[in-house]
Amino acid sequence: MGILEVKLLAVLLIFAAGWLGGSLPLAGRRTGADSPWLSCGNALSAGIFLGIGLIHMLPDADAGWRELGYGYPVAFVMAAGAFAFILLLEHVLLPESAHAMTHAHAGEGLPTIAPSKQKTPGHVYGLLLGLSFHSVLAGIALGLQPALAEVAAILVAILAHKVTEGLALGLALARSGERRRFRRLITIFALTTPVGVLLGLFARRLIAPATGLAFDALVLSLAAGTFFYIASMDMLQDELLKPGSRWAKWLFATLGLALTAALALWSH
Repeated sequence: MGILEVKLLAVLLIFAAGWLGGSLPLAGRRTGADSPWLSCGNALSAGIFLGIGLIHMLPDADAGWRELGYGYPVAFVMAAGAFAFILLLEHVLLPESAHAMTHAHAGEGLPTIAPSKQKTPGHVYGLLLGLSFHSVLAGIALGLQPALAEVAAILVAILAHKVTEGLALGLALARSGERRRFRRLITIFALTTPVGVLLGLFARRLIAPATGLAFDALVLSLAAGTFFYIASMDMLQDELLKPGSRWAKWLFATLGLALTAALALWSH
């Protein structure tokens, strides 16, 4: 199976993971949303995202800029800029109510269904917006990857994270009373990462050949900053602020980093 076929298979798998994770709470089934295994899986995904950005993307981007004749650390500056830009969008420009809902599970675990604490539809749409933004960026990074091993590593991280994000959105929808629209909203969420993958594939096939090394260096620099943000400010922050299992979460995050380090050793 070639890399294009793997990426197209990834589109289907990621859609299924997002839709299943979001639909389980709304079907009235027990989800185990606060399960330590889900938290450890999310921490593992964070370690993989962080390792891919730090060990794979950023060194490749730096090598590309230097080959183009830049002595200035362009890749590192662009990665820092991408981090700061997403921080601005998520924690400064996002409306207060939407920001509170998007990060409601930080330190509290995922929401539980409780009629006395129902969220308004506006909060749900804020959560959908925040989660979808991350999902599209991660999908674009996967679609742009030229190496099969790195595509597989990113896919594993995305699948685990997509399920937990889907659970968060599904539980918020169940609490909001938005059952009339829940299938549509869950489907939109499930499609965000596949859309990002397809956008990355489009850019790789139509833009990259015309711009060559400069395109790869630019995209890898920005993607590295994006992965740093998702891993640290989104996934690890939320998981480590939840009570319990901190040693296990740290170990799984470290395992994710170790796996990406081993992948770099194998691929080089």
